[in-house]
Amino acid sequence: MKNLLIKISCALLIVSGLVILVNEILNNFDKKNEVIVPHNEHFDPSLLRLRSVAAFTSYCDSLYGKSEINASDSEQYAAIVAQTLRDRFYHGYSYYYFGQNSIAYFFAPLIREDLRAIVIPNDILKHPMAACSQQSIVGMEVFKRKGIDVRKVGFYAKEYGGHFCFEAFFNGKWHFFDPDMEPKLSIMRKNHFPSIAELTQNDSLLHSLYTKEDRNFVEKLFLSYTYGPVNKFPAPNAIVFQYMTKFLSYFSWVAFILLYFFVGRKVTYTAKNKNSTEVSKAFGPQLRA
Repeated sequence: MKNLLIKISCALLIVSGLVILVNEILNNFDKKNEVIVPHNEHFDPSLLRLRSVAAFTSYCDSLYGKSEINASDSEQYAAIVAQTLRDRFYHGYSYYYFGQNSIAYFFAPLIREDLRAIVIPNDILKHPMAACSQQSIVGMEVFKRKGIDVRKVGFYAKEYGGHFCFEAFFNGKWHFFDPDMEPKLSIMRKNHFPSIAELTQNDSLLHSLYTKEDRNFVEKLFLSYTYGPVNKFPAPNAIVFQYMTKFLSYFSWVAFILLYFFVGRKVTYTAKNKNSTEVSKAFGPQLRA
């Protein structure tokens, strides 16, 4: 009876793995997104067709006019990326759900809840919403693909919490980008996308960029800036977890089938040994006589 229950459990795991696989495949064909039109945010629903970093980059290339960036035009291309990020997303965390990295959906809460918040750039682009970190991750990936160095810029003020932006290096200096809080792009362009260090040294410029925000919030948050390492992915542990669970969401059924056959062989081997022992005990005395 025990052996039968083990086999049934393995069979149920195989079925579960196949159900997950089917949902993952079907999700790739389902491009419907629940879009809540935001207020006071730049958002263009037509850009939801940009569902990968490659598609996002190609779109920026088309607006620029070619795929190779001239050194003298780096700022022009950067402005296109900044505008496209604003138009592609509205604010809000995108999370994995059942059918998109189902294993992460089930197991992230058991390890650390925020592991369900998507950090794989191509998966972020499957959603209309993205938080500050997620929008910056996409922007950083686009710049890196164009050969432009990037680094994370993190903020934390006890009264207000944290914020996540990035800088890109071109024309011999670092330039600051904040796609989520959306500082006034016309002023950023007029000032050639200053670095966060330059912005925090110029109060009037900083406040003119963030007119929608409380002055105390702007000053306390942005003065707390710290840099991440250059060209390093800002969430290394999370992306390893998500790639592993993404792989398992497609192929866990294979592992369950192998487990089923392993358990089956183990059960058969144990049963044979048990029978052999019983036979030896039954005929052992007669054989010795």
